[in-house]
Amino acid sequence: MAKEKHIEWFGMKLTPQEKDKIRLLAKKKGLTLKEAVMSAVNEELVEYKITPKPGSILEKMQHIVGIAEGPEDLSSNPEYLEDIGKEHLP
Repeated sequence: MAKEKHIEWFGMKLTPQEKDKIRLLAKKKGLTLKEAVMSAVNEELVEYKITPKPGSILEKMQHIVGIAEGPEDLSSNPEYLEDIGKEHLP
């Protein structure tokens, strides 16, 4: 059974010129408006790569980065971090 995706509404106001640019991009690539926007976003993010500093914990753990499922950034929901460290408090 395929895992269901969580989908959220994300609306924004655009000028007619901005929407025309998205339409043009979609037409040039043969995509829907959503696919054109997501393609542009994904292309931009591909270029945003983090290079770990030599000797850093990220460098040492690079072999396991991305192997687990879950939120990309735990700080996206404060509840994820709610009880972290409480066992060390007096």
